Amino acid sequence: MQGSFCRAARRTFGFAAGLLITTAVADARAGYVGQPTGTFGITIQQGSTIIVDNPSVTVPADIFIDDGDPEDFVQIGTTVPNGGPIILKIVSEGDSQFRILHFYVDVPISLSDIHSPGPDSLIDPTNPFGVDVTISNLAFTNSPYVYPLLVNNNTFAVTFQRDDNGLFYNLNDGIATGTGPSRQVQVYGTAFFDSNPENSFSFVDGPTMTFSWLGLQNPGYTGATVNDGDDSIPDVVGSGYVFELGLGLAVVPEPGTLGLLAAGLALCFGPRKRRS
Repeated sequence: MQGSFCRAARRTFGFAAGLLITTAVADARAGYVGQPTGTFGITIQQGSTIIVDNPSVTVPADIFIDDGDPEDFVQIGTTVPNGGPIILKIVSEGDSQFRILHFYVDVPISLSDIHSPGPDSLIDPTNPFGVDVTISNLAFTNSPYVYPLLVNNNTFAVTFQRDDNGLFYNLNDGIATGTGPSRQVQVYGTAFFDSNPENSFSFVDGPTMTFSWLGLQNPGYTGATVNDGDDSIPDVVGSGYVFELGLGLAVVPEPGTLGLLAAGLALCFGPRKRRS
């Protein structure tokens, strides 16, 4: 299990794996987390601008990356001003005690060519505001209770953004550290905890899960640089166009699960590579 799990973690953009609750008390209400199922809501907002507000998104049929087929996608909205599609992919990995979810929001040129960027950026580069994303009322098969999680460390990545050439923006999302821009293509959990965490995320546990990533950086307005994620090209200032927004978190059936897994997971995490 460890080998396949590590390979999957490297092929995606990492994960958030830790507790917002520091105690390791098991909850008798649950003991497993199934696969995401049914319909859920997603909102993406930049300041007062609503990018996506879809209360009834169906979980894609294929949410696995190791089954030999590309993961499926669903359209969740349209871009402004040209009305191109906004699509969502979900990747699920892990097991019933520790599930990792990755959400990829893309703005392709069409539903028949989802790998080529469309004319509109997902995020308006001229808008000074950051971006808030909420996944709401997400259910899991055979799961009476679930806990969404982020971790306060500099190992597990929870968000990234790519430009129209597939390059990664160097970002420091969540609450700024006060030390200036840092060269990171994947933003680690510590950025969501290091100053004022209540303004960086929110979550609701229960029979269904609701989770928000708050104040994600607008790379166009901040003039963020880009790179290929492998350090094989020098950093250059990006266009500000965002083709893909990636987000991640972990889901467990009870708070005590993390203590059994954190050490091993830290050993297998690797940088996310460019997705084709």
